[in-house]
Amino acid sequence: MSNNFKKHPTYTYALEASERKFVTNKEIYTVCSTFLEDLEKNEDDDYEFWFDYKFAELITEMTKLINMASGIRVGQSVHDSLAPFQWFFIINALCWKHRDNHEKRRYEQSVLLIARKSGKTFIIALLFILLLLLEPKYSEFYSVAPDRELSSIIKKEMEQIISSSPAISKYFKIVRGEIRCLLTDSKFVPLATSENRMDGRKANAFCADEVGALRSRYPIDAMKSSQMNMVNRTGILISTAYESLNNPMTDEVDRATRVINGVIEDKTLFAMLYRPDDNQKWLDDDELLKANPLAVDIPENLEYLKQQRQLAIDMPSAQKNFKTKHMNIFVDGDDSEVYISTEDLQKNRLKSEFNWYGKEVYVGVDLSMTSDNTAITIVHYDKYEDLFYLKSWAFLPSESVDYKSKIEKLDYRMMINNGYAFACGDRIISYKYVENFVLKLEEEMGIMIKGIGYDKWNAMSSVNRWSDEGGYEVIEVKQHSSVLHQPTKLLKEYILQEKVRYETNRLLEINFANAREVFDTNLNSYINKKKSTGKIDMVAATINAVTLWNIEMEEGRSVLDDRELYIL
Repeated sequence: MSNNFKKHPTYTYALEASERKFVTNKEIYTVCSTFLEDLEKNEDDDYEFWFDYKFAELITEMTKLINMASGIRVGQSVHDSLAPFQWFFIINALCWKHRDNHEKRRYEQSVLLIARKSGKTFIIALLFILLLLLEPKYSEFYSVAPDRELSSIIKKEMEQIISSSPAISKYFKIVRGEIRCLLTDSKFVPLATSENRMDGRKANAFCADEVGALRSRYPIDAMKSSQMNMVNRTGILISTAYESLNNPMTDEVDRATRVINGVIEDKTLFAMLYRPDDNQKWLDDDELLKANPLAVDIPENLEYLKQQRQLAIDMPSAQKNFKTKHMNIFVDGDDSEVYISTEDLQKNRLKSEFNWYGKEVYVGVDLSMTSDNTAITIVHYDKYEDLFYLKSWAFLPSESVDYKSKIEKLDYRMMINNGYAFACGDRIISYKYVENFVLKLEEEMGIMIKGIGYDKWNAMSSVNRWSDEGGYEVIEVKQHSSVLHQPTKLLKEYILQEKVRYETNRLLEINFANAREVFDTNLNSYINKKKSTGKIDMVAATINAVTLWNIEMEEGRSVLDDRELYIL
């Protein structure tokens, strides 16, 4: 390792984070520790990747020629103004290469989740200025954002930095729609999300800003598709949290978290996720710093954040904005009606697959109109551990996948690829496919089905087949608050007590985020589909299964032991 690099802010940031010399969350700790381990591997000629110290030095020297255009360090060089975490992100994103091809960068995608007022737009602008100067001739760079105004902000930031930097400004030409580098004949073009402006581009590198506000993954996917035949495929995704879980950033953060923690392997992904370790402790100073790395180095930022936190304490109506924009906590909309918050649900998520073999289960079914979603959930209750284990799947018509993804702002193809959902039938759901799925569960998973709880809507044909061919006991769960109140309450209590276990399933989490709890005149609660903000079929199927377990737990016997319990 270069001795000079040991003095670089990138290295010192990683070292001090790994030694817990400043407050940071578990993901950043892991990323920094992994970086140091990779630098040690870098000395081994057999290691597949190579850290380009000379390129890192070149970037470092170039930042001495670029000046800050605004902020408390206006007029100073970027070299003297960059925060350590900003150095760490930029150097990692650009300086790791393939050992067998030093022109090819290791990281094809870099993800940064960071709170507001952390220099997010500045980082994007600086990255593009560096790339315009350093990448091969005739390169094309694009930024995509939720709207034209935000795209214009990135370009405006670049213009201000360039005009404030006499050493480089003469090498750029700024026109209305783009910024050109005269040295390389490369160009930067900011794009909004209009679909007719995305296709046909060739992005040597792109940045998607405020990914949490994008209506769909289309801008990201269009940029990635344009990079198919390029040596370097560089995409940078940056966002704060938003008041919705139905956005591309939640999926990117979820996947990045699994990569960081070694649950899945992707050597081409680099991610820095600044957020609390415990969302419930948003009043703690340490959790505040974990989401706001710039506040570690700039006291003025920390003081501002504390003022905003106090405002959120004094005015509950301001809490949602503070949690999303300054704590990077994705929230679910109207908290007063949310059945289960995502942060509470995710505390019950398993880190590995559950062994279902030999487990007794009740199956919950929520059959839908032929063009809508259907859901199947299996639930096992372990009376010794006093835990519920559940696994859920959704089903939708094959020809509706793209349409539903666009309308619902949810990437169903990703959900299907991850095994959370199945496409069946053409324009309408194949009930035969769903019926066969249930009939094969025992054989394929090694489970024992005690009974199937269903809502009678559109269910009679399927119910008859499960009864006649499978020999299963099928039990109608009447969709009325008098019946659903107790299992709805039981499931909620178990989740809040962290006594439910489920395997990673983003679609299930989104269904729970959509679910809204209402109360009848007797204060019996139930999940109301019309009141909910999106699909909740998987939650409904889960409650149908829990209903049967609830009866067994209360009565001390299976619902199948008494024919009078069949119709609930």
